[in-house]
Amino acid sequence: MPSEWKVLKRAVESLDLTSDEFEDYVMVITDVYGDAIASSGDFEDFSEEYYDFLNRKVFPHERVISTLREAGVSEEDLIVFQDGEVPCDDLVKTWNKIEFNIDELVDMAMMLKLVKDYSFYSENDMIESRYRFQKLLYFINKYLKKEESYTISNSVGGELGMLDRTGYRYRFTRRDSGPYSNVAYEDKNRLYAWSLIDELVVSEDGTGEVAERNRRYGIKLTPRGEAMVKRVYDRIEESDSVIIYSWNDTQNKVVREIAGMSHDELTNMVKGDKSLLRAESGDELLVGPEKKFQTSEINFVEELTEEIAHG
Repeated sequence: MPSEWKVLKRAVESLDLTSDEFEDYVMVITDVYGDAIASSGDFEDFSEEYYDFLNRKVFPHERVISTLREAGVSEEDLIVFQDGEVPCDDLVKTWNKIEFNIDELVDMAMMLKLVKDYSFYSENDMIESRYRFQKLLYFINKYLKKEESYTISNSVGGELGMLDRTGYRYRFTRRDSGPYSNVAYEDKNRLYAWSLIDELVVSEDGTGEVAERNRRYGIKLTPRGEAMVKRVYDRIEESDSVIIYSWNDTQNKVVREIAGMSHDELTNMVKGDKSLLRAESGDELLVGPEKKFQTSEINFVEELTEEIAHG
């Protein structure tokens, strides 16, 4: 089930894990989930049957419990996992009440446009795997980081450093599969939850990416996502914001470069990345800007708020 992150991630939000502890949890529970779902089959929707599956096969698993215990989670909190009493339905309802800030909304709009632009070059009209999706985001930010730094004036006055404000806000760390961002994975699943993208099983050969060890998922826009992109596409392409213009231009270049690569060619490109070669597992590779925009700077914020935040 492609949007498993809704429940898996929110199950530990109240446990006050550090970023490293959270990443350890992500790696373990996605492996456990992948094994469990491979033997149980995909579920069509969020239902009592699916929640029961998580509470029987995933949350109480000894690897999950061990990881949480090593992170210092109290025995009282662990009992909820051990006894299979994680309130999945409440977690999904809470997810649907999330309010997005402007930077999150712009990231997700650019992500939707990425899926759309990539589909122009893909024989299957989709990004061929979650692995490829993550690497596209990484190289977009990496290429932006290489650009010459300069300042620009925004519409409300004052000088702004462009490169510390453009690109996705994601923090990438080193995994066995290469650069990976938990927040990017979360945002992708938010788009899935809002029915703006779909994820289809395209191969039984996994890639080693999170939740893609046992099979490969292609990412494409839904009809609703196509309608959303149509509303903002030209505004992004013709934006007066130099930040948006540079980001979009670099994103288009990365799409054209990577879309024609086979999986092996992309894997070799990733393995040859100098930052990756110097890093150990879990090391930070690249950090995107945390704060980028004021609401008044983005002329399509109303559409974003209406289409994504209010679903």
